[in-house]
Amino acid sequence: VVGFSVIDRSPNDRKDTGSNIRLSGEFVVNLVDEDHLAQMNVTAAEYGPEVDEFAMAGLQSASSISIGAPRIAGSPVSFECGLHSIVPLGASRSLILGVVQVMHIRDEMLIDAGQFYVDTQRLRLVARAQGNFYVRSNDAFELRRVEAG
Repeated sequence: VVGFSVIDRSPNDRKDTGSNIRLSGEFVVNLVDEDHLAQMNVTAAEYGPEVDEFAMAGLQSASSISIGAPRIAGSPVSFECGLHSIVPLGASRSLILGVVQVMHIRDEMLIDAGQFYVDTQRLRLVARAQGNFYVRSNDAFELRRVEAG
């Protein structure tokens, strides 16, 4: 299960992610690497539903396998999801939870495909934290577990 929050807006507002998911019951979560950060920022603008955000950002789409929504072809990892539930988080925000049906990962991001080991450092993922702040996932360090004694 994956989750993210959306702002619930009035019918006259322009960002339509939550509305699209409510209508279709499906969505794609595309993980974004540093190479696609500027394009991701373009898709965050509040375009009307008639605007193709892929075209506005210069992104190539790829067909999904299990759902109708397209995914970003250049994304290092994409999750095709069916809607599990929507949890209200107050008057103007909701948590959208989806069941992952198919995961796509670029081959070069795997350390060992047979074991499904992912090279998390090589992914170079970025994510929106809040407002205009973002975080990077490649600040990793190792900490050995304490042995029970």
